Amino acid sequence: MHILYIHQYFATPNGSIVTRAYEFSKVWMAKGHKITMLTTTAKLTAEDMKNAKGRFLKKINIEGINVLAFKIPYEQKMSKIKRYLSWIAFIVFSVVTTLFTRNIDLIFARTTPLTAGIPAIFAKKLKKTPFVFDVTDQWPEVPIEMGMVRNKIIIKILLWLEKTLYKYSDAIIACSPGMANGVKEVMTRNKLKDKPIKVVPNFSETKVYHPDVDGSFVRKERGWDDKLVFLHAGSMGTANSLNFIIDVALNLREHPEILFVLIGAGNEKHSLEKRVKELGLTNVEISAIVLRQQLPAVIAAADISLVIFGNVPILQDNSANKFFDALAAGNPVLINYSGWQREVLEENNAGYGCQQYDPDEFVEKVLYLNSHRDELLEIGMNARRVAVDKYDRQKLAMEALNVIENVKLS
Repeated sequence: MHILYIHQYFATPNGSIVTRAYEFSKVWMAKGHKITMLTTTAKLTAEDMKNAKGRFLKKINIEGINVLAFKIPYEQKMSKIKRYLSWIAFIVFSVVTTLFTRNIDLIFARTTPLTAGIPAIFAKKLKKTPFVFDVTDQWPEVPIEMGMVRNKIIIKILLWLEKTLYKYSDAIIACSPGMANGVKEVMTRNKLKDKPIKVVPNFSETKVYHPDVDGSFVRKERGWDDKLVFLHAGSMGTANSLNFIIDVALNLREHPEILFVLIGAGNEKHSLEKRVKELGLTNVEISAIVLRQQLPAVIAAADISLVIFGNVPILQDNSANKFFDALAAGNPVLINYSGWQREVLEENNAGYGCQQYDPDEFVEKVLYLNSHRDELLEIGMNARRVAVDKYDRQKLAMEALNVIENVKLS
């Protein structure tokens, strides 16, 4: 089967962001399928691009994946207008490319942004090409609830687009149970025809992240010594609301043995650094993003991994990669919300959750872990077991492929 995979921000392990599309493609190709990846150069590295051909439309063979990447920039720090223009440019060029690409058996389109599914609608209507929609973030509900989109006209357009994408898709994959429920609610409200909705969360890279990785040199280089290190490794954007950790650290400044480490990039990073400096906090360390190849040793060097999100109910339905990386590494995980991930952690004694954005309860959990360091090894072993049993990459990629193959056969 020839699968056209549409993902505006495709990335490989050479970069520093999510590689779900890359890893799924590798598994599917091993099962005999051909993958054409329609994307942009925004998240591709110089290493990825070294054999690229073409000026605006870059043609690259990345480990057997036929990548078609438009030279369209995108960064979180860009102005809202520039980000909108980036999305519009990708829509236009990807629609044309999709319609003129021959012998496509099925389209697999992934959010975000929501607009990545538009070429699939055109192909479905004009070429009768089957379409599977991969909902990795529930748009537009997330930006609407976060207050990032307030214009009533834009909200109506986005809600119409969401409904239309669900209508024309042959099956839907959701990254969490909460997202699947959200999709069902939209479909019920708009009286759309029932179709398969399968939960396929992000995966744990159990061969990359594991308890045997040596992080001792990282602890030595960073001077973490005997401190209990709580690590956030990932985005420092609005959704993460890492000021929550600054507030927690302020409450725990009398515990110099506890250290919060924030590694990554995002539009909130500068303000976080400024606030830490103004408060004179010595129990918070903020540093630059690291490449994915370097991340296993950094996670191994930490004692507890953090997953932090803002005080917006829908964010509890997230499927953040850092959660699954931490499980694979055998780290206890502490999150500042409830929902399905808290259930996974606490049912398996692999970590703890809290009432959403409750700093007092979070501080209690931090102090408990600090005073029960002898339990961390067992909790970490439980986390690793969960990663292997529930979130193995091969297993989840095959579940997604099963959805695709069932659509093609129907």
